[in-house]
Amino acid sequence: AVALCFQVISDLVLAAADDADGSSKYVPDVKSAEHCACAIEYLLPAVLQASDPPRKSVQSEKAAGEIAQMLTAYADLSGTTEVGQVAAKNAAGKIRASGGTARPVLEISHDLWTQYRKREGQPLDQFINQERGVEVDESGPLDFLPCGQGGPGCVIS
Repeated sequence: AVALCFQVISDLVLAAADDADGSSKYVPDVKSAEHCACAIEYLLPAVLQASDPPRKSVQSEKAAGEIAQMLTAYADLSGTTEVGQVAAKNAAGKIRASGGTARPVLEISHDLWTQYRKREGQPLDQFINQERGVEVDESGPLDFLPCGQGGPGCVIS
């Protein structure tokens, strides 16, 4: 249900951006997008429930950033109702603030929404915030490199 709401809102945003390559074939009406924004806001306690046990998650951070960006883009569209704008901005703020800690429902919903966009040939980078990258540390898939053990003379630039 959450992923479907993301689809409806993002289809409206993509349809409004005439210059977007691979824009949506579906143009939902403004009222449908408003209902979806309100539904997302009401579902946030379940969507943002942290994993048990709590852990960090890059996937949740990425999902939170992209979904918050999409909701912000929706709120900024001309023709969006005040109710839709308020719901989208509130949801975007809470989702953005939740990033970093694992949120399984958010991750699954984001994954389903991404699969939909792939099937429809929509641009996958449309809602990625280009202003800020994801911070990483030495532990991870490249920790086998000499700098991964924190050896002397290791400078990451």
